[in-house]
Amino acid sequence: MGQQTSQERFSRVWPANTPVASTAQLVEAGLGDRAIAAGLRDGILYRLRKGAYVQAVHWHNLKPWDQDKLRLLAHLITVRGTPTYSHFSAARLHGLFVWHCDPRVHTTAASPVSGTSHPEDVVGHRENLVPGDVQSLSLRNGQMVQLTNLERTVVGCARAGGFAEAVVIGDHALRKGARSEVMWAMVNAMPGRRGVRKAKRVLRVLDGRSESPGETRTRLIIVEMKIPQPELQVTLTAAGRVYRPDFVWQDQKLIVEFDGDYKYFDYRPTREVILEERKREKRLMEEGWRFIRLEWRDLADPADVMRRIQAAFDAASQAAAA
Repeated sequence: MGQQTSQERFSRVWPANTPVASTAQLVEAGLGDRAIAAGLRDGILYRLRKGAYVQAVHWHNLKPWDQDKLRLLAHLITVRGTPTYSHFSAARLHGLFVWHCDPRVHTTAASPVSGTSHPEDVVGHRENLVPGDVQSLSLRNGQMVQLTNLERTVVGCARAGGFAEAVVIGDHALRKGARSEVMWAMVNAMPGRRGVRKAKRVLRVLDGRSESPGETRTRLIIVEMKIPQPELQVTLTAAGRVYRPDFVWQDQKLIVEFDGDYKYFDYRPTREVILEERKREKRLMEEGWRFIRLEWRDLADPADVMRRIQAAFDAASQAAAA
């Protein structure tokens, strides 16, 4: 059987609406152990973990963040028992923005399960969770999973992850209803615990008005600047049209917009939306507003972003004072 024919067979019998299939599902579809072994050998199958497979052509066409979601799904369909997903895995299950975070599966339990060690793709955290820290979630396929709630998830990510990465998660969690006072109560009840100081630093800067990971990262750069801090998501009107820029200095009539999230998170605006936004921007410019537009590649050089904003802020301040 040629490789093309084998690929066609796998595609034809692959369980419908099942990006990740278990060994049992493949066997039920008519793909036994020999076919699975051949699929792996020929590069038709990609094994995510023991007992969980994805078609290689599908896997290699996915963005990294979508691959991370499938790694989590592979654990969901193969794990025994009912683990409590936490940290970055819980963030993914909650549908939060997850940027540059650990792709491994994170679970939390009071003690190791059966005294065994975790597989390489799993990070097991030992911690006592109170009932209020945990919730159940129904997935699209009807499967019920157990995971830490929004507040406990943010605190866990803030303690274990990088600063900017945790703030991206925390900002989105606030927009989804996470309560700041609950998160502060959690960290204040953990004196001396590892990562608590990191978590407090994250909680101090969270802002639910940020609407995307790029906006969050831009805000963290601006926070470090020695200029008045901008307003976020202010409603402006120009020629009867409403506009909500990301960052606004109203006295200086300066706006900073972040445009790049579609590149990393597939939120590409339609051509009509972009056209309408540019029309509103043109009207604001006619009324004296200045614009700086940023993309993801710009954020790789925070010093240059600061320089651009500082130069625009100084010029706008001089113009306002004239």
